[in-house]
Amino acid sequence: MPKPPYSPFLLDPAADPTPPAATREGWAPRDARDLDPAALFVVATLRSWIAPLMGAGEDHPPCRDLFALAGVGPQGMAAFDALMSMVGSQAIRLIDMRGCHCCGVGEDEEAMLRLLAALQAADRVAGLFVLCSWLPEDAVPAALDAASRLAVAMAEAGLLLAEGGRIIAFPAGRTLH
Repeated sequence: MPKPPYSPFLLDPAADPTPPAATREGWAPRDARDLDPAALFVVATLRSWIAPLMGAGEDHPPCRDLFALAGVGPQGMAAFDALMSMVGSQAIRLIDMRGCHCCGVGEDEEAMLRLLAALQAADRVAGLFVLCSWLPEDAVPAALDAASRLAVAMAEAGLLLAEGGRIIAFPAGRTLH
């Protein structure tokens, strides 16, 4: 089945009605080299999934290979692909995903880490905060289901994300851990 067209907010910063979050004062990206293996797996698969869209015709690491290397089964890959297809086709704002060679972790890559860590800790409410900032309301339940299946598949493979405490959303994108 062909995938739906991708949201202009995923790939074209000029289409975003709000400025990119990374331009907010006081926000500095974390270095990807400092991530633990589970977090690095998430960031690497995000970048591998988006890489062909950002640089069509270039050589990119296959996303499926990363899942196999990490021991995350085909159910995890299917859940990840479903989640990213929803985000890619229905994003309501620019989604900050970095290229494969970038050493900084983007704000929405951090949000994906929070989403999956929350779901591994059975905190669906914290996961909803992330998805509601990316997707229209009617797409959130299906995305939450896909993200939950991915979180379970990662946990089954021994990839547990560090839970930094419950994430509480505040105005201006600030969070309390």
